[in-house]
Amino acid sequence: MIFWIAAFALAAIAALVVLWPLHKDGAETLDRADGALAIFNDQLAEVDRDAARGLISSAEAEAAKIEIKRRMLSADKDRSSVRGSGGAMVLVVMAALIPLGGALVYSVTGSPGTPSIPFAQRSAEQQVGSDLAVLTERLETRLNAEPDGGETQGWELLATTYMNMSRFDDAVRAWERVVDRDDATSATLSQYAEALIAAEQGVVTPKAEKAIDRALQLDPLNPAGTYYKAVALEQAGQTPEARRIILERIAAEGQPQPWMEVFLREANRMGAEFGLEPVGLPAFENAPRGPTEEDVAAAQDMSVEERMDFIRSMVAGLAERLKDEPDDLQGWLQLARAYAVLGQREDALAALQSAQPLVADLPEDDPQRVTVEQGLAELSGK
Repeated sequence: MIFWIAAFALAAIAALVVLWPLHKDGAETLDRADGALAIFNDQLAEVDRDAARGLISSAEAEAAKIEIKRRMLSADKDRSSVRGSGGAMVLVVMAALIPLGGALVYSVTGSPGTPSIPFAQRSAEQQVGSDLAVLTERLETRLNAEPDGGETQGWELLATTYMNMSRFDDAVRAWERVVDRDDATSATLSQYAEALIAAEQGVVTPKAEKAIDRALQLDPLNPAGTYYKAVALEQAGQTPEARRIILERIAAEGQPQPWMEVFLREANRMGAEFGLEPVGLPAFENAPRGPTEEDVAAAQDMSVEERMDFIRSMVAGLAERLKDEPDDLQGWLQLARAYAVLGQREDALAALQSAQPLVADLPEDDPQRVTVEQGLAELSGK
């Protein structure tokens, strides 16, 4: 009986929540797309964090954000709202059917008298974690057994897995197997530093700072290296210097990058301690030219066919501009991505071929060079 009283009370509260909008004057709109948009915003923030940590390249981050924003536009276009008397009727029906339906289903399949199951007896939940632990142990055993000390990619995979499992000490141990190798990159060292910092609950130890300095020696533009160096400086009481290197790293770019939002938030947080005005992104001269706010607003009212024609016209305009600006590497990469989205593989291949000479002098691990080379290999079938 106590269970059913509690269930009835919860059902009544749920019904009030559903019907509450009817209390508002003008019957405010209930938007079922808000949840999707919130998820997309979280995904954008996650991409920024991964880019700042060096887990993905700037080109990969930009491509991911473009796709997420495209889905956000689609979700915003497809919003359906409940208004007026018709919406009120829908809400009333929902408020009545949800608790009734729940009670009906529970009366058939539920069992309120059944005691809860201790976690120790939840075999399915434990099996997932157990399987992952077994796989990681097997991987580590195999890597340790290899005469050459195990391949670098294997140790990096193991370290990343340990980080995802919050086994930070084990992640540090895995990274230490590769950070002194000849093929260690700036990203390797910055991820090693991240593991060291996580293992010390956010404190940048001298060992972590040494790894950060080595990462920046290999690549002074490594965003993750700059970020953790700023963390180290701030913890050492050098907040103005930490803020300075963050802002200088932003200014060193020729176009906006996904990680800049995180950098700006940190710079403004530090600046607020000294009463400094918030700063925004600089006006990048080499930033890719995309649609204006008016273009985006207009696209939201278009049909699917009209929107595709609009996109093709934007792509054609970019291709025409690049004829006069053939040295615009970001423009060629943007054009290649646009053609790939439209399914025009040959045009995407041609755009990457135009970009290829522009990345020839870049380091082999430069994200832009990697993007061009991987795209050429994929599209040419090599």
